[in-house]
Amino acid sequence: MKILSPQALSRRSRTGMQAALLGCMFLGLFTEVLLSPYYPQFFHQVFGIEDYSYTGLYLFVCRLTVVLFSPLWGWLTRKWEAKRLLLIGQAGTAVSTALLAQADSATEFLILTICLLIFKSSYMLIYPIIMELSDKGAQAGSAAKFHAVHHTAVLIAALVGAHMLQMEHPLTLFYGAAAADVIQLCVCVVVLWGWNSAAKKEDRRKSGGSKGVLRNLLHDRTIVMLGLLFLTLTIANQVVRPFFTPYVEKDFGLSIELAGMLFLLPHVCALILLPFLRSIAKPGRLPIAYMVGVGAMAIGLITQGMTESIGGLIAGRMLYGMFLAITMAVLDVILFQREQGASAAIAFSVMVSFQTAGELLSPLISSFLSIQVGLNAPLLAAALLCVVNGMLFKWSNIYSTPKEATTWQVHGSKTS
Repeated sequence: MKILSPQALSRRSRTGMQAALLGCMFLGLFTEVLLSPYYPQFFHQVFGIEDYSYTGLYLFVCRLTVVLFSPLWGWLTRKWEAKRLLLIGQAGTAVSTALLAQADSATEFLILTICLLIFKSSYMLIYPIIMELSDKGAQAGSAAKFHAVHHTAVLIAALVGAHMLQMEHPLTLFYGAAAADVIQLCVCVVVLWGWNSAAKKEDRRKSGGSKGVLRNLLHDRTIVMLGLLFLTLTIANQVVRPFFTPYVEKDFGLSIELAGMLFLLPHVCALILLPFLRSIAKPGRLPIAYMVGVGAMAIGLITQGMTESIGGLIAGRMLYGMFLAITMAVLDVILFQREQGASAAIAFSVMVSFQTAGELLSPLISSFLSIQVGLNAPLLAAALLCVVNGMLFKWSNIYSTPKEATTWQVHGSKTS
């Protein structure tokens, strides 16, 4: 079988492969976030658990698993091809997802979820393959497509998740998710068959230079300050998620379907705003855009936590969603204006580490606040974090207008 490099493929072939891989990413994200807005209700209905702290513990364990095993898949690419590892991960994901449908207890469900996430962490390998298949200079467009796929998957998955809770045996839906994983595996086998990365084995084994760059970055005040901005913004975004739908159901008397739609509203706003981010996040507008963005987010979050009307809740969700997208875009621009080439890739991995730390902390903070204070407390805490984030941005003075404006880029930051 003839092995083809990315350069040997026609543009049409590469576009087709990218589209197929983006479809796989959609299916993977869809099954991953299927229950994201409804975990408290799911554990109560299926396993009889009413304690909100279990939801926080479950999310913490899930995210810790991803943190520990995602780097392992990246390390394995030094010895084996990414496509081979991806196919192994997809096969393991399909089996683990099917087993979830047979879980008899919450503990068994948690253990099987850990197994699932160990394999599913390999899905991070799809993104580098997509980027390698991009034309030179077109990586930003490919990343923007990923960003759109992410929000669309979250939207559709949450709607299906609401339907799942109405089923007599909700766990059986995991059989359908497993079937989707099998489809992904088949698609990847077809589109990647005969394709080989252009990277040489000896290039993959070089790590000394990367370690040196990483060491220098961690001693760079600007990079550390950017990391803290990503960290606080991630916590502010994630802390409101686990108990938003119970809050809406209890305080506003809405059905779980309407609560799910309100949960998704920021994602809709982000998708609508995506085509306009290039003009909003121009170099000369970055500081004012960021400060306005975090201020508007704080107002939107306070409105959600304090209002007694559904209209106020909707307005707060829309304001929060639109300006979350803007603030994340500004941080992207600042990062990629400062770092180029290999340094940019490593700097991005540092930012992802800060974001992941925020995702680990947020469910624990959310469950503590919801139990000790009330279901609206995470929204008010997130508003306070936005204020702190804005003060940190202003105090750090990390941005200065570059001599030449650089092209705006999106790397798919976690804004969900």
